[in-house]
Amino acid sequence: GNLIEKAVGIVRWQTFTYDCENRLVKTDTMADTQVESTSSYQYDSLGRRVGKQSEIKGKSDQKRFLWQGLRMLREESPGQSSLYLYEPGSYAPLARVDQKEGETENTVYYYHTDQIGTPLEMTDAEGKIVWQAKYRAWGAIEKLVVNEVEEFRRVYPEVPNATLQELIQLNKSMCPERR
Repeated sequence: GNLIEKAVGIVRWQTFTYDCENRLVKTDTMADTQVESTSSYQYDSLGRRVGKQSEIKGKSDQKRFLWQGLRMLREESPGQSSLYLYEPGSYAPLARVDQKEGETENTVYYYHTDQIGTPLEMTDAEGKIVWQAKYRAWGAIEKLVVNEVEEFRRVYPEVPNATLQELIQLNKSMCPERR
């Protein structure tokens, strides 16, 4: 079965709603008895997530995800977008190019992965580590050592730590802790 509720600390919890194909379609984060945030997700006919609408404490956000086969190519939200580059013939990410509306320069980040393509850290153009993680045995992030930018694997922050492999395996749940 799918994870339908998860405690987050003492007074917060999340609820998860799925469609008939076991795809996550809605998340709610509750604090005490109040809804703190809500997100809904849309998918294309191949089961790839193509949209996300969120409302967090009254503020709305919208994201679109564009795909090249089973690799996420681009993430777009009002005012900014990110382009993802991969090793040829692989799902291992190489770089991310961020573009903000009104800015002439793009920001490039480089992925440093293990032998199976799991991102271990991300550096900026000067080589400074801007994101670094330590993982548990089944791929859940145990600790974010450095977290100065939103990393590719954390595109859905309200969903329990999703791994790159789970983003690719479209019919799987987004929760590695269920294994």
